[in-house]
Amino acid sequence: MKLAPHDLSICREIHAGLVSKERNSINYLFLEPVDPIYFPTYPSIVKHPMDLRTLKENIENDVYTEKEEFYADAKLIFDNAVLFNKDREESGFVVDLARSMSKAFERVRKSAEKKAARLAAGSGGGSKKASKEGEKKKEGGEKKKKINIKLKRQKSVGDVSKASSVESSSVGGEVSSTSDPKPAKKAKTKLKLKLSTGQSDAKKGDATKKKTKSTPKSSSQNSDAPQSEALKSDAPKLDHPKSDAAAVKVDVAPMNTLRQAQCVKILSSLKRRQPSACKWFHKPVTDPVIVKDYKEKISNPMDLSTISSKLDKNQYKTVCEFVQDLRLIAANCLQYNTTVDDSFRPVAVDFLTTAEDLCKFFIAKHEAPKTVYPSLLYCWADCIKAIDELINMTNPEDRLQTAWFFLHPVTYFCSGQYPEGYLEKVSKPIDLGSIVQHLTTGHYNSVGAFVADCRRVVENCNAYYAGDEEGVTLCEKANRLHGRMEKSLGQLFIFDQSDKGGKAKVKAASKYMVIKQPEKDFLRNILQELRAATYTDRSAKITEKATLHFEKPVDSEIFTDYPQYVETPMDLETVDRKIESGSYICPEDFEYDVSLIFKNCLDYNGPKKNMHMVTLGKHTAKIFRKLFAERMRGGPVAKRPSLPTLANRVAVAAPVGKTGAKKRAASPLLDERPTKRVSIKGPSRTAPKSVSIISSGKSAPSAKSVSSSGKLAVPKPGKLAKKISNSPSKIILANSSAPIPMHVAIASIKESYPGRRQNKDLEGWEAECLKFLRQLMKHPWVSAERPKYVFHVPVHILFPEIRDTYAAKIKQPMDLTTCEAKLLQGIYQDGEEFISDVALVFSNAIAFNKEGHEFGEAMSCAYYEASTHLLKYIRWLSLELLQSCLTNIDSPVVESGSASSWKLTIRNKEMARKEMELTVFNEMLDKTEPGDKYSWSEQECEKLLKALRHTSDIKHMSFFIQSTFPPDYTAYISKPIAWDRCQERLRHRKYNTIGEIVADLRLIFSNALKYNEGARHVSKISGMAYDSSIHMSRKLEAAIDKMLLAVGDRIGRERIDMITSQREMDAMERAEEDQRKRDWENENPGSTVEIKTKLRIVNQRSRSKTLTDFEFPFYDEEEEQGESHANSLQHVKGLYEKQREARANSQEIALSIGISVFRRLQERAAAKAYVDQMAYKAKMERLRIEKEQADAKKEDEAEKTPSIPKGAFVSSALKDSGRKQIKMLLQKPKRMKRKCVMLQF
Repeated sequence: MKLAPHDLSICREIHAGLVSKERNSINYLFLEPVDPIYFPTYPSIVKHPMDLRTLKENIENDVYTEKEEFYADAKLIFDNAVLFNKDREESGFVVDLARSMSKAFERVRKSAEKKAARLAAGSGGGSKKASKEGEKKKEGGEKKKKINIKLKRQKSVGDVSKASSVESSSVGGEVSSTSDPKPAKKAKTKLKLKLSTGQSDAKKGDATKKKTKSTPKSSSQNSDAPQSEALKSDAPKLDHPKSDAAAVKVDVAPMNTLRQAQCVKILSSLKRRQPSACKWFHKPVTDPVIVKDYKEKISNPMDLSTISSKLDKNQYKTVCEFVQDLRLIAANCLQYNTTVDDSFRPVAVDFLTTAEDLCKFFIAKHEAPKTVYPSLLYCWADCIKAIDELINMTNPEDRLQTAWFFLHPVTYFCSGQYPEGYLEKVSKPIDLGSIVQHLTTGHYNSVGAFVADCRRVVENCNAYYAGDEEGVTLCEKANRLHGRMEKSLGQLFIFDQSDKGGKAKVKAASKYMVIKQPEKDFLRNILQELRAATYTDRSAKITEKATLHFEKPVDSEIFTDYPQYVETPMDLETVDRKIESGSYICPEDFEYDVSLIFKNCLDYNGPKKNMHMVTLGKHTAKIFRKLFAERMRGGPVAKRPSLPTLANRVAVAAPVGKTGAKKRAASPLLDERPTKRVSIKGPSRTAPKSVSIISSGKSAPSAKSVSSSGKLAVPKPGKLAKKISNSPSKIILANSSAPIPMHVAIASIKESYPGRRQNKDLEGWEAECLKFLRQLMKHPWVSAERPKYVFHVPVHILFPEIRDTYAAKIKQPMDLTTCEAKLLQGIYQDGEEFISDVALVFSNAIAFNKEGHEFGEAMSCAYYEASTHLLKYIRWLSLELLQSCLTNIDSPVVESGSASSWKLTIRNKEMARKEMELTVFNEMLDKTEPGDKYSWSEQECEKLLKALRHTSDIKHMSFFIQSTFPPDYTAYISKPIAWDRCQERLRHRKYNTIGEIVADLRLIFSNALKYNEGARHVSKISGMAYDSSIHMSRKLEAAIDKMLLAVGDRIGRERIDMITSQREMDAMERAEEDQRKRDWENENPGSTVEIKTKLRIVNQRSRSKTLTDFEFPFYDEEEEQGESHANSLQHVKGLYEKQREARANSQEIALSIGISVFRRLQERAAAKAYVDQMAYKAKMERLRIEKEQADAKKEDEAEKTPSIPKGAFVSSALKDSGRKQIKMLLQKPKRMKRKCVMLQF
């Protein structure tokens, strides 16, 4: 006994799901049987082995009689894996894979069963239809039948049929009429359908009359049910157009490169033309609030990212599949969002309208006269409106949605299954959501089919609940829907059958959207801006043109495997030629070709792991997409305007005198980001009386608070407090002693220069100055929202308490924000004037904090030292970046240190370079152990090595990477070295300073120049090596320049940070001493003696006692005191005990103080010993380095004056007067081609 076809399809689909590519990461262990050779114990543990291949063979060989047997074997695969590997620690991952596959099996099984159930429900009357179609074919012969529909009005006395509905199947092959025979007293309109083949008049007369089928209607329960307006007695006779009766044949259009390109253009154009709609459909639905409900309602989710991914992976076999997926996005949105007046439904309609227009322009127009995908109804948008009217209906009694139970399949409301007996009563289940799905995916070929399905929703409800009291409510809602449905759908059906409908259909079929051909200058400008873009490699710190590698076609002779990865090559030269020839009909063609360049780059370099080219391709593609989108919108994206002025705020306020006037709505830009405005006019040394801060998130001040001069009138102090308490965000007058936030101060300074230009408008030396300023603002001490040191705004704004003191010392205040604003305003005449102002910022800080630095005040010391270093850093930076401003004039030369001013001369640049080299090259490397992570200084050396191994320099560096030299190389080069040897020495921590590795790298190319200089004109390889050495020497020097600036700055920062840390530690020690002093004073209240004084007092020896430890009283005192000798003695003894306790306490205090002093002395002695030891080690290391340098110098001198080669002894011997006779012998070696001349003296 075999499996039923229904069950067999389920089993095959489940197996296909388990072995699909999307599960390749978890199913690879279960595809084949387990080999007992590798696992000898497997047969003893697993009694019934099973795998996916055996499972497939069992299906094909009809082993299973029920699908439950297949389910059991499928589960057995994963149960066996768990059974065998659960006790094996090394195979724990197999258990995880088996459990994942078991869960995947359950998901695939449920999906396959649901799909099979839907197919079975949708093909309920399939056999009957097939038989009817077979009979029609027999009767009609070879030609197809034509259907003519005629409406006749007849009166009957007996059985009168209710109003019937015209049905037209989605394939146009069958038309049936339904009637419900029921005795009635009044005559009703009866619909008769006459079918004829249309071949001849005789055959028309012999056409077979179809009998109407009885269907339970809602009128059996409610005689007042509304009837169709189109089917009333006075309805006109309607004939379906002949084109509606037959299905439109769709030609198969396999997806190829050209069609795939058109699909990509559709996606890019759709995203650009409908950005507000597409933003909802970019990604899959993942909102945890609705995702569960979404999956239950939507069986096939789709989004734009999934479509793009399927296009890239070539998963579309035909163009029709792509178009259907694109439509499915809108269909899913309309099917899920079914609330009353849902705002997402118009979005989906707009999306689908634009998508259909683009598909007709890019696909249907090019494929004509073929039809490669089913077209939508010409009036599909009107059909959606009719459905929306039904969705927006509410019940009069509870105001709930009337169509709620008709929006989704019955299975949605019945736990995924049809109610008992439903399929027996309802032959074709349908719902409004499925109707929308069919409508938006081109399932309907005629309006009649759409109308019939809409009516069938009501008919199905009445058919199932006929005679059931529980379904009365649902039937009432269905009848209410039927009444609204007949009004809208009846009119739509009549329009479709009219001449206007025919004309509209023809017009919709021949209408194409118009896309203007782009101008050549427009496309040239985009390419020009793209070619101006640059790319900087983060690791190598090398900047190059972003389009350098995309200008010319790829040479297939060099890259022989390029055609295997890239099917359609493209480059910028080809794009230029196509622009000049006018080949681009629309902007999407141009966009596709340029994007194809970078896509080819990723396709070829991605599998080869050439990450530099991959990153470069992604970077340039991102620049192009942004640039193209800006130009298509009509220009670059508008930047945020400057903060609104007071005049602008007053302008949007209510007019004076109109108290009830309606104010203009505030700008959304201001509402989103409320910004405070501060009125500060330049870096004035005198403090303003008040600072006005106005919140832009509120309305403007009234006209009464603005004087005629345009300034705000300051209210009185009493009214001010009341105004602030009532509306604190409108006007706040700050006291002059209160500091202002830095971002507010920066904004106010920029406002005081209203003529500032955009950054991109600067050219020449101004652009270089702006680049210098941007680089300075990236400094760790100056950058970020909360910088370590503040130089961005005037000091008197952030620190009002020192305003007078600062004004007395600094006569010309300056800050970085003012420098930037003046540069953008165009105030500076040349670069030196700009650099002078920037240097003035830090010179002022040094001058102001000099006195505090001498006294050791913490903040003054920090700012003094930081400004000193930053002044030196900006001198280095300015001489490196402002190349166009350098001159050769004679001027004072700054050799080193922090000069307050300098000239931009070539001599100063040379001295700055020398100072940086002296600072960096002599810096000792912070060595780590081999194998550990590099320290920061070692990382800088590694970056220097990587800068030479850039991908763009592979052909140049191929001569210098490996330590393989020609046989005669050592005859010319005393110290051979290559890049790999430098890397090996760095890896083994052989370098002591940065200068050593720089010297070795320079030696690589100097050796190559020396060796190849003579043979470069003779040997082609020597010439290439010589040119490559020159090229790489320049690259090395450029990398060294960047490294010097970065490392020199970090060395200076670390030294200052170390000094600051030591100062903080000293301050903490002093604070601890003060705390100990306060603690001692608290323990001994009333004592004002210092600790050192107490120590001196305690150390002093008291007068020695000979007889007793205490003094006896004087016995010659008067007796009238009334004290006896015994009482006096007892009193004295009590005093003695108190003194002894006080002495003991003093000894304890002295002992503790002494111990602490001794420990401190001991720590100082240990610290001094450690310092001496480190100094001794540093001295020995320095001596060792000096000795190595001296030895190396001697070796270099010895190599520079080598001994005379053997071949040169001839001339020296000839010059010798007392030489002996020279005998010359010619001897031919065995294995050498040339003759060897041997000289003997």
